Formats: sequence, structure tokens, C-alpha cells
Amino acid sequence: MYKTALSSAHSLARTGEHVKNYWPQLLVLAGQPHARPALVDLGHLITKAGSLMIVADIEQEKLSYKARGARARSNDEWLRGRKIRAFSASAHGFGFELGARALIQCTGLGRLAPNVMLMGYKADWATAPATELVAYFNVLHTAFENRLAVAIIRVAGGLDYGPVTAEDAPPAGGLTATSSGSGDLRVRRGPNVIMHADSDLDIRSPDSQPSSKHNLTTLLTMTTSRSFTVSEGKENGKKKPADIHRQIVYKASNGLELSQDQLKQMTIFQKKQESGTLDVWWLYDDGGLTILLPYIISQRAAWAHCKLRIFALANRRNELELEERNMANLLAKFRIDYSSLTMVQDITEAPRPETKKLFDDLVAKFTDESSTEESQISEVEMLTLAEKTNRQLRLRELLLEKSKDANLVVMSLPMPRKGSVSAPLYMAWLEVMSRDLPPMLFVRGNHTSVLTFYS
Repeated sequence: MYKTALSSAHSLARTGEHVKNYWPQLLVLAGQPHARPALVDLGHLITKAGSLMIVADIEQEKLSYKARGARARSNDEWLRGRKIRAFSASAHGFGFELGARALIQCTGLGRLAPNVMLMGYKADWATAPATELVAYFNVLHTAFENRLAVAIIRVAGGLDYGPVTAEDAPPAGGLTATSSGSGDLRVRRGPNVIMHADSDLDIRSPDSQPSSKHNLTTLLTMTTSRSFTVSEGKENGKKKPADIHRQIVYKASNGLELSQDQLKQMTIFQKKQESGTLDVWWLYDDGGLTILLPYIISQRAAWAHCKLRIFALANRRNELELEERNMANLLAKFRIDYSSLTMVQDITEAPRPETKKLFDDLVAKFTDESSTEESQISEVEMLTLAEKTNRQLRLRELLLEKSKDANLVVMSLPMPRKGSVSAPLYMAWLEVMSRDLPPMLFVRGNHTSVLTFYS
């Protein structure tokens, strides 16, 4: 097996690059994978068993050899337990920016090397220390400098569940579901078993059988070294069985509580989507990755019932029909199956006052002269990039109008031009385009063609 793998890797390294040989190979900046399960699940949704995925774990603290080994084994066991085919890579003793740079430059072997960096959206960018904000922004530059495409995912409630799934949480010896109603219901599993979203665990009490769509088994995805308490709502001392799915609260063994909605967010890319739409806003020509990734997702069994809707910009208002016909022909040549194609033509209109106010409130802290230089948005920058800013604000209004009810929105990521846009202004653009919207995946290719007309 070793000799075969080594020989294949050498042969693959001598194979020339071609668009027909393209595979999205992901470097997922997730830290320890159990801390951000939705991020790892999204990467697995794209790669499955047919492409390379490396989960990057960056730790600022220097760890001993024994601690590094234990951490690596824990990461690998979690991935195997969740049935995810991926490798884990680590960089310890570095900050986030240096660790990410090291992993971007060094991970992989020959042609088995990442070409797409997948990371989570920094939801606390407005309140985080300036050094953290700039480091996050610089990692984007590092990826583009090394010819990697970039994908950023934002989901409601964030991705980081590290405090709940922390390895130093007090062991509970099993997964516990405790009903506070008249009947005491406890469910336990052995200490070495990992529960999955497709487990047959059923914690419903005999006198309250919620319908299958509210079955709580799809939510219990933590490893069984954690304890969860399930508390049912009461009214006048009596349980309300019909509302159990809305009132259940989960408490981890370290005391942190999770609502049912939060647990759903942890498995958002693992559960089956019954119906809905997968909206693609293909705004720039980046080589085709912005359309390829959602197409791959739409081909997975869990997302097969979601219709692929494509939105593209119309450059010439008086030739709208011609541009729509050209885009349809292009997608047909690429063999992309979609349910609808919409050409957006009013992108240049001025944004509404309430949208402008939202943006002004976001950047108010950073336009203050008392802010540090590295986290300051100068007046010159605001004036120079005013047209681009209005474009992002207008995109927000169009997204709220057309894609508010989508299951997933995939959108072209604005290019963070080095030296022309500052970190807080760039993050404010992403904030206005993704706030109060469904899960949003920003994608920007490296201008390498990933789609071809030829079979």
C-alpha cells in the first residue's frame, strides 16, 4: 500500500496541469475540528471521498511532543468518528497569521496540495483587538499571494463551539438526556463511542412523541465525553408536549447551555435539506470556482432537492435579453444544470438611507481619529472607495429582496486589494452583505479556469 501510494504520488506530480484535471483541494482553517463542526462538514460536502481536504489546527501556545501527539490523535479520531475523509495538519507556537502562512506554504505533497482555503467569517471583527483583525485580513492576502482560491462561510450564531466541546471539559462518562417532566428519562452511551447525527438514539418520553421532523436525534452530535441536560418547558406545573421542540435546552457538562437552534446550526451542512434553493450570485469572472462549488454541493444527496438559482450582473441595460441568452449558452456549455437565471441590472442605483445608516454605524468606530492607525479608515479611503461601498450596499438590498429565504447563498468575494482597502472597511463590506441573511459562502477563485467546454 505504501509503495503504491508513493508511486502514484510521483506519477501525479509529473502530470501537467489542465482544466480537465482540476479538483477543489481544501485547506480548512478550523482549528481543532470538533470546535467548528459546521466548517468541517461544509468542506466534506465539497470534497467527500473524491478530493483532498486538510484540516488546519493553529495553536499559539508551544506544546510538548506528547501534547502534540495527543491533540493530533484526538483530531483524527473525531474526523473518523464523523466519517469525514480528511487529514489534519498543525502549526503550534505561532499566532494565527504566521501559522496560516506556514500551513499555506508547506501543506501537501506534489500535486496533492490545497488550492482552495476555506475559513470561517470573523463575526467579532468590530470588537476584536486591532491586531487580530489585521491578522485575519492578512491571511486573505497570503492565500491570494500563494495562488490559492478563498472561500469564507458565515452562518447565524457563528461557527465556534470550542467552549462547549472543549477537551478540558469535565468528563461525564456518557451522553445524558434528562427530562425535567414527570418521567425521568436518561439515555447513556459508553465512554468510547461517538454519537452521529444519523444515530438511532431516541430521547422522546412515552407521553410526548413529537413528529419525526422534530426528532432530536439529528441534533445530538457531540462526542459522548460530554453531558447534555434536556429541559422541557412547563406551564402551570404541566409539560407542554406539543412545544417540546421549541423549548428544549441543552446544557454541556461544563455548564454552558445551547438552544435547539444552536445545535441545528452545528449540523447545518450535515443534515438533509428537504427543499429550497441554493442561490449563486456570480458577479465576477474568477475562473468559474464561484459556480463550480455550489454545483458540486447541489449534486450531493443531502442537497439534491434544492434548486440552483443563478444571478449574474447585466452590464448593458439595453441588451438585457442578449446578455441573458449569452449567459444561458455559457452555462449550457459548462453543463451546469440550474432552475432559473436572473440578470441583475439595477446594481448601480443608489442604496436606500437605512442601508447607508447601517454601514455608517458599522464604520463609525473606525473613522474616529482616536482609533489606532492599523484599524483606522481614513477619509481619503472612504471617498476613494465610495462607489465600491455603494455597490456592496446595493447588493445587500438585492440579496434581501431575492435570496432571503434561500438555504445557502454563494456569492463572489470582493477582492481585498492590498494597499487600497483597509481591514475594517473590507470587513464592513462583508458584514453588510451577509447580515440577517441565510448561510453565506463568499468565494473568490485565483483566475485559474476550473470549468471547460470540452468533455
